[in-house]
Amino acid sequence: MMSKKCPMCRGEIRIFDDNEPGDEVYCEDCEQEFEILSIAPVRLEALETSGYYEEDSFGTYDEFYDD
Repeated sequence: MMSKKCPMCRGEIRIFDDNEPGDEVYCEDCEQEFEILSIAPVRLEALETSGYYEEDSFGTYDEFYDD
């Protein structure tokens, strides 16, 4: 298992060994859902925002992929 930091709240997103591209994962803190685009390196795409966190508030998601 590995984890990534959520680009929305910096919480933990767990990615398990059996996850693959196309699977959906979520942040344990803000519950934002993401689709896995690739595993090596891990790239995620937000499925929809909850309304509280918006992409414009944090920049582009690519800025947070290289933790």
